[in-house]
Amino acid sequence: MNQSMRLSGRAALLAASAIASVVVLGPIIWALSTSLKSDNHIFAVPPRLIPDEPTLMHFQRLIAEGVQWSFLNSAFYTVVSVAFAVAVGGTAGYALVRYPVPAKRALLVLFMGVMSIPSYALLLPTQVIFVRLGIFDTRLALPILYAAHVIPFAVWMTRAHFATVPRELEQAALVDGYSRFEAVWKVIIPGARPALIAASAFGFLYAWNDYITATTMVEAPDLRTLPVALIFFQGFHGRDWGALMAGVVIATLPPVVLFLVYRRYLIGGFSEGSVKG
Repeated sequence: MNQSMRLSGRAALLAASAIASVVVLGPIIWALSTSLKSDNHIFAVPPRLIPDEPTLMHFQRLIAEGVQWSFLNSAFYTVVSVAFAVAVGGTAGYALVRYPVPAKRALLVLFMGVMSIPSYALLLPTQVIFVRLGIFDTRLALPILYAAHVIPFAVWMTRAHFATVPRELEQAALVDGYSRFEAVWKVIIPGARPALIAASAFGFLYAWNDYITATTMVEAPDLRTLPVALIFFQGFHGRDWGALMAGVVIATLPPVVLFLVYRRYLIGGFSEGSVKG
């Protein structure tokens, strides 16, 4: 009876895993398949997952229309905002643990509250402020807003890690002749790598996938991000699904590569933050 129940439980888990895999990976695989088909075979009946004659014509069409510049814009906004947010958030997280900051608990609650506010709810007043400051529709607008969204998460994630590091480690480094900065850089930061990478991954995914903020704060075609540019390609081409799916594949590649390279740190970092936060 018990063995029968265990087999039934395993079968249910396998079925649930298979369904989840189809739901998550199915659209991505189908987009890749469509991007490699010629226009005549995209709506062929019956549909075929593996193209008979794979072609790169849709990717070449996107490159000819300048999608690579939108890709570089997205990369620039993402890298700048994530680097700034993790540097500031990590420093703040360390200060909240090691120094007697007034109203520390209230600050942490404030960070949590800021994270719960939908970013699009503040877009209109932010746009008015940016217009008055002269940074609306410039390369500064999006990195500032993305960093502002990621910093509270970076503070919370890194603070949870720094709280577990014994003070004796830093004191031992100071006794060995290190300065405070060297002790943090050489002793504390290497151990905090999972938390820093987890915060960076959160910021990367937010900035890379954002559409609403980018389409509100940037109007110039040469400043558009990749998600915004793909929407414009859709408008220009109407039903050119091959080019659209090629754009989806291009936009999906960086997050997939990021996860594959840093998956060990990401899983450890998010688990650590969720348990110790």
